[in-house]
Amino acid sequence: MTVLIQKDVNEMIMEKTGIDEGQLKKMEKLLGEGLGGSIDQNFSMTIKNGTGTYTNSKTSWGVTIDGYAVITAPDNGTWHLVAKDGDKVVFDKQGVTKNQQVSFTYHTGFKLNLTVTATWSEKKETTLNGHIHAKY
Repeated sequence: MTVLIQKDVNEMIMEKTGIDEGQLKKMEKLLGEGLGGSIDQNFSMTIKNGTGTYTNSKTSWGVTIDGYAVITAPDNGTWHLVAKDGDKVVFDKQGVTKNQQVSFTYHTGFKLNLTVTATWSEKKETTLNGHIHAKY
C-alpha cells in the first residue's frame, strides 16, 4: 500500500511541477541529503523619493529560512521594511534604524517570489545598503 501511495504522490508532484521522473529522483536525492545552507551577503537598493523595491524569484524547495537583515547606510532616518512572498508577509517592520537587526523566520513554498519594499522617513534619493544573514 505504501508503494502505491508514494507512486500517486510522485505522479502528483511531476504533474504540478512539470518535471519528469529523472528530475524527481534527483530532487528526492537532494532532499535526502538535506538542502541546508546559508547566505551572507551585502545588498543595496536605489531609493527614489523615499521609496525603493527589490524583487527576486527562485525555486526554494519549501525550506525554512531563518535570519536577519541589517541596514548599514544611510546614517540618518528610519525605515519601514516590508518583505512579501506573493501575498504572504515574511516581515513588516517600522522604525528600523541603521545597525538594527530585523529578524525573520519564514517557510517558503516550492518557489519564492520575494518583493521587498523600503520606505524612508525622508522623501529624498539615496542608496539603502545593508547585509543579510540567513540559514535554510
